[in-house]
Amino acid sequence: MCALLSLVWILPQVDGYCVQERDTWFPATYEPGTTINLFTQWNGVPLSEGFVVSLPTEWELATATAVRQAYRYVELDAVELSGGRIRLFSTEPMRGTYDLVLQVLTDRSSVSQNYRISVASAVKIGTRYVENEGTVRRGELRPLLGSESGSTLALEKNVTPLHIQPQWLEMLHDSHTLELWIRTATLNAVVLSAWDGSEMNLYPIELVIDSRGRMRYYRNTAGHHVTLATESPVADGTWHHVALAHDAETHWTKLFLDGQIADSLFDPTGTHLGGTQPLALGGHVRSEESRFVGEIDDLSVWPLARTETQIRSTMQQTPAAEGALMLDFESARSFRYFAERDAITYRAQGGPIFDPPIRGFSGIVFDQGVMLTWENEDPSSEAFLVERSEDGIMFEELARINRSFEGTHWSYTDLRAPDRVVFYRLAQEVRGHTPRVVGTIKLGLGAEVTPSAIEILGNYPNPFNPRTSITYEVRESQHLRLSIINLSGHVVTVLVDRHHEVGEFEAVWDGVELPSGTYFVRLQGLDGAVHTRQILLTK
Repeated sequence: MCALLSLVWILPQVDGYCVQERDTWFPATYEPGTTINLFTQWNGVPLSEGFVVSLPTEWELATATAVRQAYRYVELDAVELSGGRIRLFSTEPMRGTYDLVLQVLTDRSSVSQNYRISVASAVKIGTRYVENEGTVRRGELRPLLGSESGSTLALEKNVTPLHIQPQWLEMLHDSHTLELWIRTATLNAVVLSAWDGSEMNLYPIELVIDSRGRMRYYRNTAGHHVTLATESPVADGTWHHVALAHDAETHWTKLFLDGQIADSLFDPTGTHLGGTQPLALGGHVRSEESRFVGEIDDLSVWPLARTETQIRSTMQQTPAAEGALMLDFESARSFRYFAERDAITYRAQGGPIFDPPIRGFSGIVFDQGVMLTWENEDPSSEAFLVERSEDGIMFEELARINRSFEGTHWSYTDLRAPDRVVFYRLAQEVRGHTPRVVGTIKLGLGAEVTPSAIEILGNYPNPFNPRTSITYEVRESQHLRLSIINLSGHVVTVLVDRHHEVGEFEAVWDGVELPSGTYFVRLQGLDGAVHTRQILLTK
């Protein structure tokens, strides 16, 4: 077998960097429990040997397909070898250059380590098939957690495509830019389209995932069909940013992937149309069922041709723009542009994962409510919106917390929290940008305190200066930890950390070295039972 020569370069990804060999595309990260695709290109694979693929033992190879020139498909047979290795081979010759597409189901439970994968041509030694060491292509994937920071538009196979109404798309007639985040492992599917499927009819835009996992753009204006395509795959199961910019004055159309230009076209004869056709998500305009399976987030259409620098600078933060169509799918207003009344039912938890602008977002439950705390060191953060929900989908705004120049700690106390499971989330405000959801937590308020086992009976005096006596009761023998927490959520001191028998106990706290303000006493057992009470130090 003649394998392609290997070169190494770096491509930027949503969550970091992906080391990629030439003609090999393995994602750098994955979300546990999701489906991902591995892509690699080969030339001249012998009929009898095939490939040897090495995957983590917890993962499952769903399908293996060899694709030639986007139209010839060869489904490969799979035979398990030892040590999590799999041999792939074909019963028909594979001449020329093929793209090998491996669809893999990752495991949800193992999230604490990086995983190595490899693909190599097979060599038969005696009765065994082993890797041809000179052709091995390796990759390392790390688990990426915490994706449910917001909401996305989730499409499934055979659902009805959604249609953005034509009156919102008039900017497609002139210079414009379309941007979206997308995650999918689907091949041969329409992502969005203004085409009704008739070869004779004109259409301004269609984005398709082709059989090799690349994103393709098509348009037909005045009988003139044009296309653009990304060089690397998009359908690998991880989040990618796609942008299409058309400049009506210079006649250039450019396709961007993850903030970098992927393809361009000079077409002085083409004129984009807009305002007459809807824009369908998940199929053609007249498609009854979607073939696309995946998620779309932060879909926007701008009435101008944005530059590469502008696109890259706002990829992770949707900017405010007058006259632009902005769909973040976080609230019900994002769905008013669709013709379908039940479009909001397509919303799901999730979204692209960026370097988090906040750390340590948590909630402290006490007898009067919930105190939320988080840390933010980004000087561009002007404020945070605090929102609450009882179902994790429909959120209401509680407060806008402006930046304090005293430090990096932020907090908010909700004194009207319902006595049940409740969700809180934060939206970051940066000047010139629309708020972006950056963190969500879930608290079970009705079940968090277990007074039958432990309870803080009170403290005296309260307010106090600088000493107070804290009385607590233990009704079941257990190990307990009694600590003092400040408004930033940090433990300032641990008063008790030992085993307790049944009875009433007292601990004294001296806050002489601490500033005046609100603090919390937290009594916590090893079994997870927690009781918290607010106290006030005054000097």
